[in-house]
Formats: sequence, C-alpha cells, structure tokens
Amino acid sequence: MGGIVLALLLIVAFCEVIGWPFLRLPLQRFMQNKLERTVNIDSPFNLKLIGGLKLQAGGLRISAPSEFKVPYLANAKGLELQLRYSDLWGVETGSPYVIKSIKAEQIDTHLSRGLDGKSTWQFNKNDTDPIRPFPLIQSLLIRQGQAYVDDRLTKADLIVEFSTDEGQKSTSPVSKVAVRGEFRERKLKGELTTQGFLPIASQDKNSAPVSSKGWLEYGKVHVNFDGTVYDLFGEQNIKGQLAINGASLGELGDLLSITLPRTTPFKISGGIARNHKVWLIDVASARIGQSDLNGKFEYDTRPDKSILKGQLTGKRFVLADLAPAFGGTDTDSTKRDRIFPDQPLDFATYNRMNAEIAIDIDYVDLGKAFREPLAPLKASLNLNKNKLSLAKIDARTAQGSISGDIFIDAHEQKELANPLKEKNLERIKADWGINVAVKNINLEKWLTISEARKDEAKQKNKSETSLAYVTGLLNGEAKLKGKGNSTAQLLRSLNGDLSLYIRNGEISHLIVEAAGLDIAQAVGLLIKGDQNLKMQCAVMNFKANDGVMKSNVALIDTPVTTIVLNGNVNMGEEKLDLRMTAEPKNFSPLTVRSPIDITGTFLKPKVSPEVAPIGARVVGGILLSLINPLAAIIPFLDPGKVADTHQDAICNETLARLKKH
Repeated sequence: MGGIVLALLLIVAFCEVIGWPFLRLPLQRFMQNKLERTVNIDSPFNLKLIGGLKLQAGGLRISAPSEFKVPYLANAKGLELQLRYSDLWGVETGSPYVIKSIKAEQIDTHLSRGLDGKSTWQFNKNDTDPIRPFPLIQSLLIRQGQAYVDDRLTKADLIVEFSTDEGQKSTSPVSKVAVRGEFRERKLKGELTTQGFLPIASQDKNSAPVSSKGWLEYGKVHVNFDGTVYDLFGEQNIKGQLAINGASLGELGDLLSITLPRTTPFKISGGIARNHKVWLIDVASARIGQSDLNGKFEYDTRPDKSILKGQLTGKRFVLADLAPAFGGTDTDSTKRDRIFPDQPLDFATYNRMNAEIAIDIDYVDLGKAFREPLAPLKASLNLNKNKLSLAKIDARTAQGSISGDIFIDAHEQKELANPLKEKNLERIKADWGINVAVKNINLEKWLTISEARKDEAKQKNKSETSLAYVTGLLNGEAKLKGKGNSTAQLLRSLNGDLSLYIRNGEISHLIVEAAGLDIAQAVGLLIKGDQNLKMQCAVMNFKANDGVMKSNVALIDTPVTTIVLNGNVNMGEEKLDLRMTAEPKNFSPLTVRSPIDITGTFLKPKVSPEVAPIGARVVGGILLSLINPLAAIIPFLDPGKVADTHQDAICNETLARLKKH
C-alpha cells in the first residue's frame, strides 16, 4: 500500500512538473459540453494543480454560433489563469466567482447580434439558473485587446481596443479603452482612461470611486467626461462633469436614444450622477443658438418605457432656435419658394421615452415682428404614449396674456419601434391640435413698427408708440386641428376657427385713406402729417376647412371709412385670394372706389391696383397674424365674455349694416 501511495505521489509530482499535457483534450471537451460551443486549447499547454489551479496555454478559442458569419466568439493568445480552490467550491448561489489572476498577450472577440436578439455571446442555459454577478478579478493584465461589435438592434458597427495592467501589487493601475466605427448610421469614436478596470467592476458598493476621463465624438456631437466610476456591474455608480457640444440636440438624442428636438448648434455643461436607481442630470448651462437655459432632471430606466422628469428654466429662449424641430432651415429666404417647410419630422423618436417637465423661462424672444417677448413663459411639457403636449401655457406679454395648450399625437408611430424603420418618417402622420387664446395684448407695445415711423416720431419729438400703425387691445382665440408628418402637411389639413378682435384701438388715417384710394385725403395727410383714427370695430373670423381659411367676417370700421376683407387664404398652397373694399363715409373729389385684390403667395404677395408702398405695408400689417408663422402664435386667444360697451354696440351695428348689403 505504501508503495502504491508513493508511486501515485511520484506520478502526480511528475505530471505536475511536465504540466499535465494529457489533460488538454479532456479539459477542452469539458468546456465544449458546458458552453455547447467548439473550444480549442492550443499548445504549449501547462497546468498546475498543487496549491491552486494555474493554467498556461498558447491560445484559447471559443466558436460563435453557426448562423453568424464570424470566425469565433473569442480568441486569446498567451493566456495565463490562476484560481484558488477555495474560490471555486462553496461559492454561494448568486455570489461572484473570484479569479486570482488573468493575463493575456492578446484577446480578440466578435460580438454580433441580429434583429431577432440572438447573439454570439448567448449560451444555452437553464432559465431557472441564477445569474451570477461579474467575477471578481484580483489581477488583470491584457497587453492588447480588440472587440468587433456588430449589433443590428442598435445599428452598431464598432471596433473597441483595450489594454489594462493592474492588480493588488500594481501601484498605478491603468486601463484604456478606445472605440471607433459607426453607431446608428453616424461616425463614432472615443477614448476612456481609468485608474484600473478591476476597481470599477468590483462587486462592492462601498469600494472607493475610481477616477475616469474620456471623450466621445458622434457625428457632430462631442462629449467630454471627467469624474469617477465604481461598482460598474453592481449598482453602476457614475458621477462627474459633462461638457457636450454639437450641431443639434436631436443628434445627441439619437446617441442616447432619448427624445430631444432638432435645434440650432448647442453647448451644454453640467453634472451627471448615476446610481442603481436613476440618472441625475444637473444642467448648469445650456446654450442653444442664442438661447440660455438650464435645468435639473431625473431619468429613470427601470419602467417598461424610460421616463424623464424635471424642470427646464432659463434666462432667455429664442423661438427661432427651435425652428429645425419643425423642419425649418437657415436657408436664405430669398432662395425659398415657401414659408412653411415640408420636410418630414422625426416622430419616431417619440417612442423612446416618456417625459414630465415643468417649464419656467424668464424671457422668450418671438422674432423680429414683435417688440416685446413672452416674459415669463410657464407651461407643462408631457410626452406619454407617443403624444407630446405643451399644456397649461401661461405667458405674459405687452400687458396681456397667452394661454392654452398645443399637442402632437404620433400614435400611429408605435409600429415603428424598430430603430431600423425610423427612416420611414414619411409614413408617420401625427394629429396636431392648437387651442390657444390671447387676452388684452397691447398691440402698440407688442408689434414692431416700421423704421419710417421711428424716424417720423424722432422728427416730431413724439413717442414711437404714439405713431404706431395699429393700436388697441388684441383678444381672440384659435381652435385648430390638422394631421400630417410635416408643418406644411399640417396646414394642408387644417380645420377649425380663428377669431381676432381689437378693443379700444386706433389705426393710421393715412392707411385708411390709402386703402380707400382716396388720393385727395392721402395727399393732405402727407402734407400736414398722419393722425390715428379710432377703430369703432375691428374684428376677424376665419373658418378653416382642409387647409383653406375662408373669411366669415373681417373688417375695420372708423369714423371716415369701413374697410372689409373677403376671400380666403390657402394655407397648404400658401396662396392669397382676398379682396379688400373700402366704403368712405365722407365726400372726397379724388376717391377711387375700386376694390383692391390681394393675391400671390405668402412670400410674394401681389396688391392691385398699385398703391403706395405704405399701402402694401399696411396690408401686410393687417394680415400679419394670417401670413406670418410667428404672429400666428396667432390665436392664442380667448377674449372671454365682455360687457356690452359703447364700442361693442357700434361694432354690432356695423356688422348688422354690412349683413344687409
């Protein structure tokens, strides 16, 4: 018996010295059975079993499933692996394995995934088996590593290069990762440097944070990160500072797979933190074109559909910076043939998440047509089940207010959840709706007056507002709906009502006489100077039907003349077909009582017969809310119930008199 034991010991010692070469094939078959993949362990093969498991192999190759056209899943060369037996046996269910050391001269992997979700890294296993956390690796050395990523679900075609040299004995562990290729049909490249991969991947939520720096370029978006990362495969804690700039927020949304609007160029800086529950984003500064915004947000990926909550605030927001979200471009207006763009909008992004955001902005610049901004603007932005709404609008401007809500319901987009189908934007048609009211907006403070009037005011030492072409308190409402995949399509399908009413208003006497082609009166006013006339009645009501807005009533009544506007405005074709007639109430020897036809397009309106340029400007002023898309914030209006004042009585009399004609 002693001789047998001695012989066994000598055999074991001999095998230990030569490295158990005959176990290479059995170990290879064992791994193949466990992984259900072809496994090759290359020579030289050296295995030590005394005092722990130590394996050295010239190479280790694990095959990929046959349906993938890649050479293998993983291929390692110059591999060294060390394990303690105590770390292999007695490990509790759900606990990570501990690996003493891994070294490799080179590792290549091919990570491929199809549209059906099957991947090269997916191994057959019992679904009831618990998922073990990422192994704890106490020492890791990879001289050179590469991963080829081909993921059809995220449209990723990337090459990832990495190297690491770290462990318990390393005084300055460093891990580097570099990535390049295409992601969601845009070029992507970046680098990340950390103080070791092992501390980041450790399964200890109490472990110390690891300094990490990196940058990423995606299309025209550039991201810089400087912060800490730890417990990457546990609670995934990340904290640091971000600096992001790019051509459009929409491109950043494509990178992160969240819903962001297309905008003018932007620059964002702020803090970001990630724990096992949510992302916390503190945007200290967001410069979008000329806009200056900030906010605090919480992004939760745990629900079936991720949700973004928070508050958007800021000192200044320029409406034109959001023009790309509605298909607008920076193209020179002289080269365009239409005002409203017909470019399909990306409603497919509405499917990416839900949102609940409170908006509180100090100053909103509406554009050159307006003297005063919205200050402040408060609203509630919600995105739920592909319906985007701006509700509870409460905006103040020119001593008046704007209120109501706007929505875009892209419910038909649900079928395009597959990212590869986001190109088919022309198939997506959303329901649009506007229900907005304006109340008591002071026109002389709100609308921009011409440079000519400013010069005239300076020459006569008068205030600019005293010579405004039109004054008064604007009230009204717009209840409009449409359907389409672009701003132009929406207007082609527009249905609803638009009503405007000016109370306590005045209008330039020169404009009134020019509209009536009263040459004598106009010449007299040019000599002695213009004066404003009181508007006894100024009201417009248009009915929209499939994109054509037909005038029910549109008139301005003054003590000297009643101006009536009839016809329609084709919003889809952007064409005017209006006739303006003036009925003077006083005698003038040089009055040409001829109607004025207003035709042509929004960009190139035609007024005939020819009148002075001031007349054309007047017509433009009268129709401002109809043909200017900004002034057609139009109708954010509801005059409410007003008392039967003297002006209302005169207006009712005028309407009754015209109805008899």
